[in-house]
Amino acid sequence: MINEVSPSSPGVNGIGSMSSVWAVVEAARAGASDARDAAANALPQTARLIRSGIHTTGFAIGFTVCFPAFLVARLMPKDNCLAYGLADGSRAACDLARETVRPAVESDGGPELALVRA
Repeated sequence: MINEVSPSSPGVNGIGSMSSVWAVVEAARAGASDARDAAANALPQTARLIRSGIHTTGFAIGFTVCFPAFLVARLMPKDNCLAYGLADGSRAACDLARETVRPAVESDGGPELALVRA
């Protein structure tokens, strides 16, 4: 007498038929494929989130620094000693920033940044 496993009778470890085994195998393959897709999309989404955070931080810093300065500059009369002093001071600050970090030539000819000490 041959023992046959029918779809209605429990088989090995409670699995009813070979089609159930193949269904489990296919589900595992589909799960692995979904996991690979999720992992492949995780890095670009993380990079996008980091870039967005950096942009928002830069925007907030730039806005909070520039807005009050431009507001004061707009409210101040233009032809007076204070306005001329602010304009000269801002030009001097830009010149010093350009001179502080300027391109210099290395001995092998490649560019590098040189800091100038005042």
